[in-house]
Amino acid sequence: MLLHVLAAIHNTTTLLFGIFLSAFFLGVRQNKSNTIKLLLYSLAEGTVYLLSLTLIGETATMQIYPLFIHLPLALFLTFYYHYTFLSSCVSIVSAYLCCQVSTWIGMFALSLSSEQWCYYCFRIIATLGTYFFLCRYVCHTTEMIFAKDRRELWVIGFLPFVYYIFDYMCTKFSNLLYSGNKAVVEFMGFASCLAYLTFLLIYFKEYERKQQIRQYSDLTKMQLLSIQKEIEQVKLSEQKIAILRHDMRHHLTIILTQLQNNSPDHAMDYIKQLYDSYDDTVITNYCKDEMINSVISIYHTRFEDIGVIFQCNIGRMPPLPESETDVSTILSNALENALHALQNMTIPNRMITLTISEKNAHLLIQVENTIEKPPKFIDGIPISETPGHGIGVRSIIYYVEKFGGQCHFSVSGNYFTLQIII
Repeated sequence: MLLHVLAAIHNTTTLLFGIFLSAFFLGVRQNKSNTIKLLLYSLAEGTVYLLSLTLIGETATMQIYPLFIHLPLALFLTFYYHYTFLSSCVSIVSAYLCCQVSTWIGMFALSLSSEQWCYYCFRIIATLGTYFFLCRYVCHTTEMIFAKDRRELWVIGFLPFVYYIFDYMCTKFSNLLYSGNKAVVEFMGFASCLAYLTFLLIYFKEYERKQQIRQYSDLTKMQLLSIQKEIEQVKLSEQKIAILRHDMRHHLTIILTQLQNNSPDHAMDYIKQLYDSYDDTVITNYCKDEMINSVISIYHTRFEDIGVIFQCNIGRMPPLPESETDVSTILSNALENALHALQNMTIPNRMITLTISEKNAHLLIQVENTIEKPPKFIDGIPISETPGHGIGVRSIIYYVEKFGGQCHFSVSGNYFTLQIII
């Protein structure tokens, strides 16, 4: 009699565990209203389960359990709570996988005590404990994860779905799992390997996408800073031009007086000074591409701020690849690496030379800067020994290879040179 009561409690807690957790994993709010709705739904499912036990027996009921318990639950979550069918299925098989915590604990208790009542007691306690733990600490995470797009959901649900099929095929429809067949025993390891490799591929794609967003954001900030700098230059130029225009009559009077006094040399010197004053009002424009121009403009200012001589030689440039953001990222990383190398140097005459030109219909970027001591090279790539550094070099290599180009790092005397061909 006790075993029947414990078995009934175990089946009830397991059913409630699966239904409530499947809903809460998706993001159904854990409030009184939803609790009542899910209890009523569980009551309906439990009634169907009891009818099935009465009519066709326990063995047949367990074999068709997914058809009258899991499938209706997926449809209920889809049409009543308006989650996608795929996310509902992933949530259900994930909750099913979580049931294995109580299964293992129950089997462990049974193996130690050889008492069936211990099995049920420990399973009931483990089911309740797992449920409250997951609701408290995990559901808010799965809510965000199960809201991902279809491709990522397939990856997330791959392992629990494979386990779901494996468990039913090997324990409900047959006893293959306990037959000792090596292929069956090793299958979950094989499935886990596939799931992990797929996860790595998707994770890298997601990481790449986030990196592109971050780099685009950084470049946008550079453009805004460049625009701000140009606005300041325009204002300064306007002030200088206004002063020169206001003083033009005085300047012409002085020049006329010098010419009348037969002092053409003095007049020429004075005109040259005026000419230089007008040169100061000219705004520097490095190239026609706005984004490249913004990157160079910002780093020119940064190099001047730390007292580094910046030389820029830009010749005829070929049409940039479609993703000019990536090209700008390559250039900004190259200049940023040079900036880090130069700002901590104590040697005089620190300088950097940037050359951008066309070579055989390809874009050539060359950055050359002075160094105190040569960096360490591994496989032709400079390695930074400073924690947190070295990412810029890897980024340059990644994007250059993405374009099918080449990059070369070298040291000659006191100069470090980076050459990039895209």
